[in-house]
Amino acid sequence: MRIISGVYKGRKLKSSDDFSIRPTTDRVKALIFNVLQDFPEGKTVVDIFSGSGSLGLEALSRGAKKVYFVDKSSKSLAVLKQNIELIGIPEENYTIIKQDALQFARTADFQADLLLLDPPFKYPELQELIDSLLTSQMMSEKSVLVAEHERINPIQQESKVYEILIQKKMGRSLISFIVKKENE
Repeated sequence: MRIISGVYKGRKLKSSDDFSIRPTTDRVKALIFNVLQDFPEGKTVVDIFSGSGSLGLEALSRGAKKVYFVDKSSKSLAVLKQNIELIGIPEENYTIIKQDALQFARTADFQADLLLLDPPFKYPELQELIDSLLTSQMMSEKSVLVAEHERINPIQQESKVYEILIQKKMGRSLISFIVKKENE
């Protein structure tokens, strides 16, 4: 596992020894950031279920202004902190939040440009979390939510709140690029 592009390109990342973290593969990461192209540059990013921080660190490497790493697991956050230290990310460029994803979605009081969501494949509240994020203060009509989820755990295609711009299949994963619908 490594940073695939940007100022930290090639830096190796640590992952959990006990496989409690399912790291985002380089192929999935490349697909996500190829679709996003320069979008993360200068933006505020939230990496939910951050685990080792692979997605958020990739966003920082590609010029994100600040990343909020959100995870409730102390083990995951310990690995994330090691990766941040290994790479040498300045403190002003990140915030680590130890919190449950749904609780975070319901209480976050800042706006983000890009939300990266990579929950465990068997996460039962996926749709509820996506709905909560898209109706939260974090999401504007210019924000993008990228969710990697298992193909057999799909998300609702039709919604009054959001639209899916693109969906890409990769192995067991489905990567959904979602935006909030404009108020009419």
